[in-house]
Amino acid sequence: MIQERFENITLAYQRSIGPYGQHNRHFMENFKQTLDREQLLDAQSVIFGIALDDPARVAAEKLRYDLGLVLRRGQSTSLETRTLEDGLYAVFEVPHTEADILSFWKDLPVLTQGLPADWRRPIIERYAAPMIARHLCEMCVPLIRPL
Repeated sequence: MIQERFENITLAYQRSIGPYGQHNRHFMENFKQTLDREQLLDAQSVIFGIALDDPARVAAEKLRYDLGLVLRRGQSTSLETRTLEDGLYAVFEVPHTEADILSFWKDLPVLTQGLPADWRRPIIERYAAPMIARHLCEMCVPLIRPL
């Protein structure tokens, strides 16, 4: 795990509303097709997955999940954009398999024990093309203060 500061990140994004899980995989494929059509997807692309709601508190049919491409200087898009809130994150590398990602979520209380996690902000799934090429992704847990 490393600590990283996210600053000035603008996302071209789409939102899905409904149950988390299997649906998100299809949403990701459709999102990547949209990015391809807009010629935004390349070997340096970074996509964030952001689950905005706690499934223990929000009905499954109302859960919001955003997928956003980090826009680099000079990139433009017809997609909606939003700016990510600046902040510190504890970044965990996770093998990019469904089983390992599910395991991360299951083990989250143990993994974050002792961390100054900011549970008011969402955990961000980061899918950077260079990491995906190595079969890895990253889970970014927001922090209240530096480690």
